[in-house]
Amino acid sequence: MIKKDHDPPQYLHKLNLLLNRLPSNHLRIAEINEQIAMHQAGISGEKSLNFPLSFLDDKRFSIYHDLRLFDGVHYFQIDTLVVTQHYLLILEVKNISGTLMFDPTFNQLIRISDTKEEAFPNPLTQVERQRSQLRDLLQKMNIPEVPIEMLIVVANRRAVLKATEKVQFISSKVIRSEYLPTKVKLLDKEYSDERLTVKEVRKIGRTFVKLHEPLDRDVLKRFSISRDDLLIGVTCPSCDRLAMLRLHGRWYCEICGTYSRDAHLRALRDYALLVSKEITNQEARRFLRMDSVSATSKMLRAMNLPCKGIKKGRKYFLDVDLNRFSQ
Repeated sequence: MIKKDHDPPQYLHKLNLLLNRLPSNHLRIAEINEQIAMHQAGISGEKSLNFPLSFLDDKRFSIYHDLRLFDGVHYFQIDTLVVTQHYLLILEVKNISGTLMFDPTFNQLIRISDTKEEAFPNPLTQVERQRSQLRDLLQKMNIPEVPIEMLIVVANRRAVLKATEKVQFISSKVIRSEYLPTKVKLLDKEYSDERLTVKEVRKIGRTFVKLHEPLDRDVLKRFSISRDDLLIGVTCPSCDRLAMLRLHGRWYCEICGTYSRDAHLRALRDYALLVSKEITNQEARRFLRMDSVSATSKMLRAMNLPCKGIKKGRKYFLDVDLNRFSQ
């Protein structure tokens, strides 16, 4: 049974917002597009696991997607964790195309595609580290010692899997997604003894969901982009251009003639996700391309946002509920 579903792809959402707020000739556009493609593939790969996982017995298997936990020293993220009374199973999903060559000698994964070779970190090393951190965390929770298995699940059906050496070991840890139910049956036979009580399994689940901390990345910092590089203005809900002006309490699009009373909400959502969850009247005027101090103040007060300070120093907090700023 799925106890924790996939997290909303906030980082991908931020990347798309950033792309829409940059000039088309910005130096970072190509790098951002590459990141978007990579994360879209990753999310697609993780969600594709839902089908093979659906063959597992709901009563015996508890499934947790996108766990980000803290072991006391470092954070670590697990794509999918399967918890049973007999063992725990870490699933690291890779949705990479081409020929994938696992190279334990140099501790790397080599992708060969169209005569081009690229090196990636060895996912086996990655899950080994995750297993060690998970074991430390369980020990701190006073959970009895339990076997922790790990698998690299290749979601891309066209990927060709190879290894330079240790083929038998690597083939036991790297599988295609459709083979997952069969692999789990083999693990069930290997670990037939119960190591955890039902109460302990529930404790693990409750604690992990409580400890989960989604990663909130600063995309401007990630790509070394200044907030001054961002295109300012309010996006038209009809033609999707940054061309709206504030006229008599409404927004008017100079391009298509659309009127809107709340188009600024989307712009403030962009600001909250890309720049800061705090905004002053002056910052709001600049980002929304408004001239009037009083009109901006009236608009911000009408949103009933928490705030602190007085007069020019007043700051409004945009993190009350980001869903309010969705389209």
